[in-house]
Amino acid sequence: MSNSPYTPVLVVGAGPTGLTSALALAKSGVQVRIIEQATAEHGAARGTGIVPRTLELLAILGAESDVAAVATGPLPMAVYGPDGKTIVKAFQWSEAAQASPTIPYNTIKSIGQSELERILRRHLKNYGVEIEMGKQLVAISQDSTGVRAKVLGVGSSIETEITCDYPVAADGAKGRSRHFIDASFLGETKAADRMWTATVEVPGFSREYWHRWGDFAYAATSLKAINSGNQFQMLSLGPKLANDIPQDLAGTQQLFNSIAKRDDLIFTDVRYISEWKANIRMTDKFSVGRVFLAGDVAHCHSPAGGQGNNTAMQDAFNLAWKISLVIKGKALPNLLKSYEAERMPVVAEMLNLSTDLHAKAWPHIPKSAFDPPLSADTSTDPMMRSSKLLQLGVNYRWSSITLDERDTGGKSAEKNPYGTIGDKIRAGDRAPYVGDLRGEQAAEDLFTLLGKGPSHLALYFPGSTPSSLDELDNLIDAELLHVAVISRALLPSGSTAIKGVKHFADTQGHAAKAYDVPHGRDVYVITRPDGIIGAYTFGTKGIKEYFSLLKLTI
Repeated sequence: MSNSPYTPVLVVGAGPTGLTSALALAKSGVQVRIIEQATAEHGAARGTGIVPRTLELLAILGAESDVAAVATGPLPMAVYGPDGKTIVKAFQWSEAAQASPTIPYNTIKSIGQSELERILRRHLKNYGVEIEMGKQLVAISQDSTGVRAKVLGVGSSIETEITCDYPVAADGAKGRSRHFIDASFLGETKAADRMWTATVEVPGFSREYWHRWGDFAYAATSLKAINSGNQFQMLSLGPKLANDIPQDLAGTQQLFNSIAKRDDLIFTDVRYISEWKANIRMTDKFSVGRVFLAGDVAHCHSPAGGQGNNTAMQDAFNLAWKISLVIKGKALPNLLKSYEAERMPVVAEMLNLSTDLHAKAWPHIPKSAFDPPLSADTSTDPMMRSSKLLQLGVNYRWSSITLDERDTGGKSAEKNPYGTIGDKIRAGDRAPYVGDLRGEQAAEDLFTLLGKGPSHLALYFPGSTPSSLDELDNLIDAELLHVAVISRALLPSGSTAIKGVKHFADTQGHAAKAYDVPHGRDVYVITRPDGIIGAYTFGTKGIKEYFSLLKLTI
């Protein structure tokens, strides 16, 4: 390695993917630098949908409450008639997950991307990490000892070099990072499928609906409330949309008026005008050696379904906890191979789902607002989004780093990366949420426990003849594993006086039911830092076997 400045991890790109990567790493105690080519923060809304699974990850990172404070709910869609003022039909376009104690967030939230990034930046700053703006990655070289990244400042001709153990490339669909590892970007571009977007200020207009006007067979437009105040995201699409998109307030107002027939709605500001063209692609690899791709630099998609940012942020979390363990010497680098093995099937399925929705929306959306009212079966509406897209069923049951001592057939079953909500849990699934765990001093929940440290969390459900907690004493490592003992009643004070072990009462039995705990039998559920069940086992021997799969020794 050279004598250039060293950091364990270099994150390239400060969008939601890069910020999530950096925050997860910093929270786990790993030193990280993050660079961004742009010289200033953008303010565009861009992708606005945050699905429940992403909200859960934000809760683990400690940022969900800040997002909830400014996000809006899944507003019903209102479709207007020819006068532009009469709502001819309204429907809830995003299906909610069934209400359950194991699902704390059952609907999507809407927040402008710039607002989400602002929140993540603030949390990252709490760990002493500042984004280095105006710096572009221009070259990468690597060997067995590490990586050398060439960085060029905007407006400068002088390259600087940063050495690191692992770079996480999160520089977006137009990023250069994938070229440095010769990753092919496979897929198709549909230039005729266009969408124009902008953030507009519309004082006094209702924020109770996602408003839609026009004829999608020709041109249509919509206003979706975002952030706070009078801000809306304006979306316009259709084959008859003008080739020359407006670039100013007057042009934006004219475009809207021509489609919506609403000259009473006055725009007072327009910002962040952009045009999107369908570009649906995925790289043939997510990593080469020490270099990893995450988010849009590895996969881009149709906005239909709102899966892109969510999938990208989950890429980031999946990779971050693994890099953290390797950096700390708690795992061998082989663990990092599981990133591509786990995420690539999920991303491929996401592209299939969003592309199917794209095909329904662009050519086959109802031809006008005069179509008959929706039938009771709203699942046939092209704008309808099923609960599958909430990503609560996303799983890695096939992963080589899962262990389930029950005969569930999880690994031999056909891959179903998006899963089925409510299916019997297996190793590789999202860990069901458990709230109101009553401890000796305070109540806690699953996300609080996961968020307290970089380590795995063992949920131990004692059986009729529980194992001695002394068996756990040798397994506990602050960087690797902490334990929550969950029973129907609190054990006597002092009976869990082992460092790294907390005891909680599951008075309603919700936790035992959620984790399918057989009556009278010891059960250990090992939950990964990203909220995925790594192992379902009946003894400490199974815990050791699971960590051996991660190439760990405990």
